[in-house]
Amino acid sequence: MLEIPGAPALSAFRIAKLVQRLAALEPAVTGLATRFVHFADLERPLAAGELAVLRELLTYGPRLPAQAGGGAGARVLVVPRAGTISPWSSKATDIVHVCGLGCVRRVERGIEYTLHAAQPLGSAQLARLAPLLCDRMTEMALLEAAAAARLFEHAAP
Repeated sequence: MLEIPGAPALSAFRIAKLVQRLAALEPAVTGLATRFVHFADLERPLAAGELAVLRELLTYGPRLPAQAGGGAGARVLVVPRAGTISPWSSKATDIVHVCGLGCVRRVERGIEYTLHAAQPLGSAQLARLAPLLCDRMTEMALLEAAAAARLFEHAAP
Protein backbone atom coordinates (compact mmCIF):
# COMPACT_ATOMS: atom_id res chain seq x y z
CA MET A 1 0.00 0.00 0.00
CA LEU A 2 1.26 3.43 -0.96
CA GLU A 3 0.22 6.55 0.97
CA ILE A 4 0.23 9.95 -0.78
CA PRO A 5 -0.66 13.14 1.12
CA GLY A 6 -3.04 15.58 -0.52
CA ALA A 7 -4.44 19.08 -0.28
CA PRO A 8 -6.30 20.59 2.68
CA ALA A 9 -9.66 18.83 3.04
CA LEU A 10 -11.94 21.37 4.73
CA SER A 11 -12.51 25.11 4.47
CA ALA A 12 -11.61 27.43 7.35
CA PHE A 13 -15.33 27.90 8.04
CA ARG A 14 -15.98 24.16 8.36
CA ILE A 15 -12.90 23.72 10.54
CA ALA A 16 -14.05 26.52 12.88
CA LYS A 17 -17.49 24.91 13.28
CA LEU A 18 -15.93 21.52 13.90
CA VAL A 19 -13.51 22.92 16.49
CA GLN A 20 -16.51 24.37 18.37
CA ARG A 21 -18.22 20.96 18.45
CA LEU A 22 -15.01 19.17 19.47
CA ALA A 23 -14.25 21.72 22.23
CA ALA A 24 -17.78 21.35 23.60
CA LEU A 25 -17.10 17.63 24.12
CA GLU A 26 -13.40 17.98 25.06
CA PRO A 27 -12.46 21.50 26.31
CA ALA A 28 -8.73 20.84 25.82
CA VAL A 29 -9.16 20.96 21.99
CA THR A 30 -7.84 24.29 20.68
CA GLY A 31 -7.50 23.75 16.94
CA LEU A 32 -7.73 21.42 13.99
CA ALA A 33 -5.94 20.85 10.70
CA THR A 34 -7.17 18.61 7.89
CA ARG A 35 -5.79 17.15 4.68
CA PHE A 36 -6.71 14.47 2.20
CA VAL A 37 -4.64 11.31 2.25
CA HIS A 38 -4.67 8.91 -0.70
CA PHE A 39 -3.98 5.20 -0.51
CA ALA A 40 -3.06 3.03 -3.49
CA ASP A 41 -3.24 -0.74 -3.52
CA LEU A 42 -0.45 -1.87 -5.87
CA GLU A 43 0.29 -5.12 -7.69
CA ARG A 44 3.99 -4.22 -7.68
CA PRO A 45 6.17 -1.25 -6.71
CA LEU A 46 5.77 1.68 -9.10
CA ALA A 47 8.58 2.87 -11.36
CA ALA A 48 9.64 6.51 -10.93
CA GLY A 49 7.65 7.62 -13.99
CA GLU A 50 4.53 5.78 -12.84
CA LEU A 51 4.78 7.28 -9.38
CA ALA A 52 5.10 10.76 -10.90
CA VAL A 53 1.94 10.18 -12.98
CA LEU A 54 0.02 8.93 -9.93
CA ARG A 55 1.15 11.89 -7.81
CA GLU A 56 0.09 14.28 -10.59
CA LEU A 57 -3.34 12.65 -10.83
CA LEU A 58 -3.81 12.97 -7.07
CA THR A 59 -2.87 16.66 -7.04
CA TYR A 60 -6.19 18.46 -7.23
CA GLY A 61 -8.32 20.96 -5.37
CA PRO A 62 -7.38 24.31 -3.93
CA ARG A 63 -3.73 25.16 -3.54
CA LEU A 64 -4.07 26.56 -0.04
CA PRO A 65 -1.15 27.33 2.24
CA ALA A 66 -0.55 24.90 5.08
CA GLN A 67 -3.14 25.37 7.77
CA ALA A 68 -2.13 27.10 10.97
CA GLY A 69 -1.10 24.70 13.68
CA GLY A 70 -0.22 21.91 11.24
CA GLY A 71 2.32 19.42 12.45
CA ALA A 72 2.29 17.98 15.95
CA GLY A 73 -1.00 16.94 17.43
CA ALA A 74 -3.25 13.94 17.89
CA ARG A 75 -4.17 12.36 14.56
CA VAL A 76 -7.40 10.68 13.55
CA LEU A 77 -7.67 9.20 10.06
CA VAL A 78 -11.18 8.91 8.61
CA VAL A 79 -11.51 6.46 5.72
CA PRO A 80 -14.33 4.52 4.04
CA ARG A 81 -15.52 1.53 6.05
CA ALA A 82 -13.54 -1.66 5.61
CA GLY A 83 -15.11 -3.95 3.05
CA THR A 84 -16.61 -1.10 1.02
CA ILE A 85 -15.50 0.81 -2.06
CA SER A 86 -16.37 4.49 -2.07
CA PRO A 87 -17.81 6.18 -5.17
CA TRP A 88 -14.71 8.42 -5.20
CA SER A 89 -12.53 5.32 -5.34
CA SER A 90 -14.45 3.79 -8.23
CA LYS A 91 -14.05 6.88 -10.39
CA ALA A 92 -10.45 7.61 -9.34
CA THR A 93 -9.39 4.02 -10.01
CA ASP A 94 -10.98 4.18 -13.48
CA ILE A 95 -9.06 7.39 -14.23
CA VAL A 96 -5.79 5.88 -12.98
CA HIS A 97 -6.28 2.85 -15.25
CA VAL A 98 -7.12 5.02 -18.29
CA CYS A 99 -3.85 6.87 -17.66
CA GLY A 100 -1.91 3.63 -18.07
CA LEU A 101 -1.39 2.63 -14.44
CA GLY A 102 -2.87 -0.84 -14.60
CA CYS A 103 -0.60 -2.00 -11.78
CA VAL A 104 -2.68 0.12 -9.38
CA ARG A 105 -5.49 -2.16 -8.20
CA ARG A 106 -7.42 0.56 -6.39
CA VAL A 107 -7.08 4.10 -5.10
CA GLU A 108 -8.91 5.27 -1.99
CA ARG A 109 -9.09 8.59 -0.15
CA GLY A 110 -9.37 9.53 3.50
CA ILE A 111 -9.10 12.67 5.61
CA GLU A 112 -6.42 13.09 8.23
CA TYR A 113 -7.56 15.26 11.15
CA THR A 114 -4.83 16.68 13.37
CA LEU A 115 -6.32 17.82 16.67
CA HIS A 116 -4.40 20.40 18.63
CA ALA A 117 -5.03 20.59 22.35
CA ALA A 118 -3.82 22.37 25.46
CA GLN A 119 -2.71 18.97 26.78
CA PRO A 120 -1.99 15.66 25.02
CA LEU A 121 -5.12 13.72 24.08
CA GLY A 122 -5.18 10.03 24.96
CA SER A 123 -6.69 7.17 22.99
CA ALA A 124 -9.88 7.20 25.07
CA GLN A 125 -10.39 10.93 24.43
CA LEU A 126 -9.76 10.50 20.69
CA ALA A 127 -12.20 7.58 20.55
CA ARG A 128 -14.83 9.82 22.18
CA LEU A 129 -14.18 12.62 19.66
CA ALA A 130 -14.00 10.40 16.56
CA PRO A 131 -17.79 10.17 16.00
CA LEU A 132 -17.82 13.95 15.44
CA LEU A 133 -15.33 13.51 12.61
CA CYS A 134 -16.99 10.75 10.58
CA ASP A 135 -20.25 9.30 9.38
CA ARG A 136 -20.31 5.88 11.06
CA MET A 137 -22.60 4.49 8.34
CA THR A 138 -20.02 4.92 5.59
CA GLU A 139 -16.71 5.74 7.31
CA MET A 140 -14.47 4.51 10.08
CA ALA A 141 -12.05 6.46 12.25
CA LEU A 142 -8.55 5.08 12.76
CA LEU A 143 -6.14 6.20 15.45
CA GLU A 144 -3.12 4.65 13.70
CA ALA A 145 -2.25 5.28 10.04
CA ALA A 146 -0.99 1.69 9.65
CA ALA A 147 -4.56 0.46 10.18
CA ALA A 148 -5.48 1.98 6.80
CA ALA A 149 -4.24 -1.25 5.17
CA ARG A 150 -7.64 -2.65 6.19
CA LEU A 151 -9.10 -0.68 3.26
CA PHE A 152 -7.74 -3.24 0.81
CA GLU A 153 -8.36 -6.48 2.71
CA HIS A 154 -10.53 -9.10 1.04
CA ALA A 155 -12.69 -11.34 3.18
CA ALA A 156 -14.40 -14.53 2.16
CA PRO A 157 -18.14 -14.05 1.54
